[in-house]
Amino acid sequence: MKSLRARRFFPLVAGALAFALLAPASAGASHPLRTAVVDGGPFNVPDRIPAAFDDVRAAGATAIRIYAIWGRAAPATRPANFDPANPADPAYDWTLLDQQVRLAKAKHLEPILSIEGAPDWAEGAGEGPSGTLRPSATEFALFARAAARRYGGSFGGLPRVRYWQAWNEPNYFRHLGPQYDTPLSMPVTSSSHLLSPDIYRDMVNSFAQAVHGVHRDNVVIAGALAPFGHEEAGVHVARTLPFMRRLLCMTAQDKPDPGCHARVEFDIWSHHPYTSGGPTHHAASSEDISLGDLPKMRRLLRAAVRAKKVVTRRRVEFWATEFSWDTNPPDSNAIPWRLHRRWVAEALYRMWLNGISLVTWFQIQDSDTPASGGIIFQSGLYFGCAGGPVCGNPKPSLTAFRFPFVAFTSGSRVLVWGRTPWSRPGRVVIEQRGARWRKVETLRTDRYGIFTSRLRAPRHGFMRARLLPTSGQAAEASAPFSLKRVPDRTFQPFG
Repeated sequence: MKSLRARRFFPLVAGALAFALLAPASAGASHPLRTAVVDGGPFNVPDRIPAAFDDVRAAGATAIRIYAIWGRAAPATRPANFDPANPADPAYDWTLLDQQVRLAKAKHLEPILSIEGAPDWAEGAGEGPSGTLRPSATEFALFARAAARRYGGSFGGLPRVRYWQAWNEPNYFRHLGPQYDTPLSMPVTSSSHLLSPDIYRDMVNSFAQAVHGVHRDNVVIAGALAPFGHEEAGVHVARTLPFMRRLLCMTAQDKPDPGCHARVEFDIWSHHPYTSGGPTHHAASSEDISLGDLPKMRRLLRAAVRAKKVVTRRRVEFWATEFSWDTNPPDSNAIPWRLHRRWVAEALYRMWLNGISLVTWFQIQDSDTPASGGIIFQSGLYFGCAGGPVCGNPKPSLTAFRFPFVAFTSGSRVLVWGRTPWSRPGRVVIEQRGARWRKVETLRTDRYGIFTSRLRAPRHGFMRARLLPTSGQAAEASAPFSLKRVPDRTFQPFG
């Protein structure tokens, strides 16, 4: 949903590639929930990057998504002797990205490089923002190859990067166009006129061939879809499910489309499940995907994998590479901070329950300047301040993101779930507050730092989890979580 910070088809050779199904999602399933942060502000300001990355690590995250803008690293005009697959070509400027990757690794954060935003010379014809118009799949692959070689672990002392995201919100005209065969100035009358999934499919396949060609165990992330469709004049955003079905050659019944024989090469499917309400809220359109609609997207993805529409060497994962809500304060139209703290913890739980194994929060600190469309994003885990990350105070919801914990009454028992900071295994004490905090049970996490149980306890008041100290981490407590059910309320994600 953010502004950019970004046809020839490479045939897929299945060979020994395996077609892997997602692991089943259930309350008892053993799968991780890693967290990450993405921010187009301080992450891109050289003297603010160290403090910003420190804040990400302090938020309990183990990964960081970085906007690796193709048009920023590539020359503005293509030189006659330019070798776009060569990471040492002097026309490239890798200065900012080198700093980001080096520092991420130094801070024990796994970089996820999100490549987007074509240079003018790699675009095709069309109507829309610069960097988005029919990007050449061939040139996209050459840049991806150069980047994967540069961060392949054996170039100039630079560290290895394993996670590579192909574009951002390709169903949104501000990132990829044209979305339809209808001019942007005209309203759309039917999703059958979609063009962007076909453009994007060629891009992903070319990208994956290039990235996997450098290291077979590099991981390619596709999708990263915007959750809400708009099809009026001047605003073309393809609805989520029609875009995904067209991309993966599937029907509305989650069956293979007999008229489409293409396949897509990727290892992780991503979505941006922004939600205009609480963690179980559904999108207004049945063809869009917010938090409450994730089971539909997961079913479609599983069906496509079973139908061998996805080519991969590994088990397909499901990620959310962008998600957040604004807070009040500072945004008077956003979610009050007490409710925000509860919803952050529950959103992480609901995403994990739907098989999502990594959630990326947008952003680390509230913005102080408008982005595209005049929006000032105030969804940071830290309040904004003039000095940047060195002076931003943490929001109450930072604890819920760092150490998520939920508790819900379930019959005669209380269902509890949580994840420790940085997903480290250990032991946690579940406590309940009446006049004071008292111990209910001690639980041991799984290897991913996840713990869950149904406990006998009073069905009122607040509960929390307290992490017992070990040689690797100090004791700390989650935010209290009320056992009183909270009704859904409508809030736009960006206030």
